[in-house]
Amino acid sequence: MTKRWVGLPVIAGMLVFSAAVFTRLPDTVATHWSMSGEADGFSSRALGAVLAPGIAFALWLLLPLLRRVDPRQTNYERFDGTFWLVLNVLIVFMGAIHVMSLGAALGWPINVSRAMLVIIGVMFVALGNYLPRVRSNWWMGIRTPWTMESESVWRQTHRLAGYTFVIGGLVAALSALLPTSIAFGVGFTAVMVGALIPVVYSYVVYRRERKA
Repeated sequence: MTKRWVGLPVIAGMLVFSAAVFTRLPDTVATHWSMSGEADGFSSRALGAVLAPGIAFALWLLLPLLRRVDPRQTNYERFDGTFWLVLNVLIVFMGAIHVMSLGAALGWPINVSRAMLVIIGVMFVALGNYLPRVRSNWWMGIRTPWTMESESVWRQTHRLAGYTFVIGGLVAALSALLPTSIAFGVGFTAVMVGALIPVVYSYVVYRRERKA
């Protein structure tokens, strides 16, 4: 998972899956769902078959290019393996969403709302385990005016984010077991709080550092 090539087989697998089920897909495919799990956004069969693989391939191409033009590009050498791992986690996440959406279109017995909670929760847990290793840069991590200003604030913020992402992700994944009426609200709140706490904390630490 720490090598760039890992993302390509995942993207290829997404396309193979699309080709295998393409003729059985309906003319319109759901691409967005409400909090209650009801489909409220649709696209053509062709677009639905290539949308997620296309986004995943764009990420695979774009992030390494952005890394090259980052004013802090030398920092990437300090977390090179983590950079590729995070990128590959995002691509696997897109693959899971792709299989879920096409599976739902094919009539598989998928509760989309609950499946999304599990997928997003697992992704947050995975990211939380590696966020503390990410060094200051312009494209990946908790990038606030305060983390970008201070290496110390960056390190402290990402150390905390590791915990809040894992906790938020676990709560989100487990919330899939709750009644449908509250499951998505609990899961969504968990990941939002897990993501926002480090943002607020970065300001607090920055202010404390400036006073000192």
